[in-house]
Amino acid sequence: MPRGSASSFLDLGKSSAVYHPVKKGLVVSPANPYNASMLSLYASFFFVFGIMAVVNPYLQVMIRNLGYSHDVVGFLLAVFETAGIVGPLLVARHVDKHGSGKNTILLGTILSALGVLLLMYSTSIWMTMFALMLLSFFLRSLVPVIDSYANNRLNGDAQKYTLLRSGGTIGFVLFSLLLAITHKPDLTSNSSIGLCALVAFFLFMLPVLAWKKDPKRREIPPVTSDNTEGKWYDLAFVIGLVIIGLNRISMSSIASFFSLYLVEELGVNAISLMNAIASGSEFGALILAGYLLQRKKVHPVQLLMISSGALVVRLLIYALVPTLGGALVAQFLHSLCYGFFHPAAIFLVARRVKRSHRTLGMSMYVSLGIGLPTVLGSILGGLILEQFGYRALFMGYSLFALASVMVGLGNYKRMTSSTLESI
Repeated sequence: MPRGSASSFLDLGKSSAVYHPVKKGLVVSPANPYNASMLSLYASFFFVFGIMAVVNPYLQVMIRNLGYSHDVVGFLLAVFETAGIVGPLLVARHVDKHGSGKNTILLGTILSALGVLLLMYSTSIWMTMFALMLLSFFLRSLVPVIDSYANNRLNGDAQKYTLLRSGGTIGFVLFSLLLAITHKPDLTSNSSIGLCALVAFFLFMLPVLAWKKDPKRREIPPVTSDNTEGKWYDLAFVIGLVIIGLNRISMSSIASFFSLYLVEELGVNAISLMNAIASGSEFGALILAGYLLQRKKVHPVQLLMISSGALVVRLLIYALVPTLGGALVAQFLHSLCYGFFHPAAIFLVARRVKRSHRTLGMSMYVSLGIGLPTVLGSILGGLILEQFGYRALFMGYSLFALASVMVGLGNYKRMTSSTLESI
């Protein structure tokens, strides 16, 4: 089996016995350094999404615990998302220029943890805003750097990437289930929530310390250059960001207000369990998407449109069936809303942006494709929720997902044209 195949990936860290002609006996050789490197990268995905399992669902609760109204919560979440736009772009440019992914990740983790610590003991809205900006600036920079590092090591192999990225799904699910089983954190205590996040940050740093040097950057000849005019991206990348952005505006209603919807509308406190159900459902879709993309059975735009269509249905269920059963059904649709969405977006960036700017491309996906739409969605969503309630919020935001499907259909020929990069 070739090194780096799916089978060898599953054998990460194994040693082998070989005959030594001088010592005349079997000698156990050290573990394959490639496999050890992949294992540390897999663990990095596992623990970084363990952090997300604490921060994503409980951040809005922490802000609400400080006594702010829904519209102020929406504003503060918008501040958080705005910093999450700027951070990845600046960090990515630094990494692309200097190749210092490992050190950047470690420093970003420490500063993100400092943001959580400040939020735990915030005494004013200004302190809260600073803590949120610090947290978002560096936390949102972690994943695109890891994504770029992984894609470079795997030479853009979508199937192998999704195997690695599945570690993130498993990490999110297991952390969420652990919190649910132990009834942690205490939803009324920011110190309790923050402590859980700090533990996750520490665990994440351990596998990152085992990273090897950043893979050497080499220029890959483009598949076609007749329509790119020497740019490091093509038009399909820009259109793809629009499709992604409309999808994420819709998703912002879930990302920013679902935890409050459970507690305030449904009277359910099982936030971690509900998030574990959603993330667990994405595992199979994530692997399937990577398989189909790598074998060119589907185009990224097709999976993005399926994701947006599923999101329309999911939001309408929240709006029209405001029960625990309805919420459970809607959570399973996360398999399509994210399981198909993320690999398609990563595959699109890796093919529509030159390798020399790949970290920047990944960060633009996070910042402009996800961060900016979530800022707008959080601000508008807070106002809608304060004035009209959850039904209007979810029904209104389903229209953005529908628009995402329409943009994909309208630009289908462009989105399925020859790619800028072959891998």
